[in-house]
Amino acid sequence: MATVILNHRVADYATWRPLFDSDSPRRSGAGLKEIAVGQKAGDPGNVFAIWEVADPSIIAGMMADPELQARMKEGGVISAPELIIIE
Repeated sequence: MATVILNHRVADYATWRPLFDSDSPRRSGAGLKEIAVGQKAGDPGNVFAIWEVADPSIIAGMMADPELQARMKEGGVISAPELIIIE
């Protein structure tokens, strides 16, 4: 089992969070178990999501999905996502 930490900046957390939450079926269907999602204390535009996953290579495929890229843009993601995989 691996732990995946995603970090990126958003224009507005209140806009981003409902779109992120609505995409939960895609993540759970891919085998991601959500551990935590939230904003960095003192920096609300800096968001983190943490998951456990059996096969961390799944994340790269998801991030390359044009549909996900469009949803991220719609949600106000303003920086390239940084992924940290801990095995």
